[in-house]
Amino acid sequence: MPERPPSPVVAAVTATPATPAPAAPASSRRRTRETGTFVRDTPGSRSLERGLAIIRAFRLDAHSLTNAEIAAITGLARTTVSRLTRSLVDSGFLEYDIASLRYRLGPPFLSFGKLARRGSVVLRLARPLMREIAEELSINVGLAVADAGEMIYLDSFRRSRLGVLRRATWGGRLPIAETALGRAWVAAVRPQVRADAFEAFARTYGPRWPSLQREVERGIAQVERHGWCGATWKPGMVAIAAPLVVPGQAIHAMNFSFPSLGEDAARQERRRGALLVETVARLRDALIEQEKTRGSDAPEAR
Repeated sequence: MPERPPSPVVAAVTATPATPAPAAPASSRRRTRETGTFVRDTPGSRSLERGLAIIRAFRLDAHSLTNAEIAAITGLARTTVSRLTRSLVDSGFLEYDIASLRYRLGPPFLSFGKLARRGSVVLRLARPLMREIAEELSINVGLAVADAGEMIYLDSFRRSRLGVLRRATWGGRLPIAETALGRAWVAAVRPQVRADAFEAFARTYGPRWPSLQREVERGIAQVERHGWCGATWKPGMVAIAAPLVVPGQAIHAMNFSFPSLGEDAARQERRRGALLVETVARLRDALIEQEKTRGSDAPEAR
């Protein structure tokens, strides 16, 4: 007799279950929202990165550079530098001085700085608090973010002993490893970011780094214990700083600096350190509350 085919019920029970299709990976935008860290799966542009390295080569103490100097600072080949500086001049981002045969940054960067400050939500909420403390205590109050091994001031309020409140030039840069601002930032970053920073510092400082690393690690321990750390950046001045960590924002650091008063310096540090931590907490709460408000006002995704 011909073999009867299995009934549909038996076939359904004995059939090998199909392997489920792997779940599609979460989009980079979704991971950015969930982690609070910018994520993109697409590769970056090497040419653009090299062009930006040239822009970063300019500093207050190196405001005009030759192709050879740019190549030495960036590590790029002279031919690459020549090609990219040509494009940057053509687009107006660099100017070339024919008399000195040197490049300098072009006018667009003047407006870029203002736009960056105006677009900073953190700075907008921080400035009233910073001004209030600078006026009340006659001390310097600053806010900064990290960039390429240095801290950049977004703003700084300074009140002299004569009672004159003034704004320090924003855009000023300070070394991360040697300042309270930088050490507060290092204390707040992820372990891998800290390890990468330490490797870069070792290359920058050479034989000075082991002793400087101990100072940085003391600052990290101070932040972990008290929420702030101190460092002597300029003789006669005490500087303390605390990190500001808010989901979805770059890590900032706020600092207070004031004249050292000998035996009273330690007591001043403790008292003003407590105020600094309190101020950073107020700013963090205001930023989180604003983000909640923005989220509730946003239209629902469809």
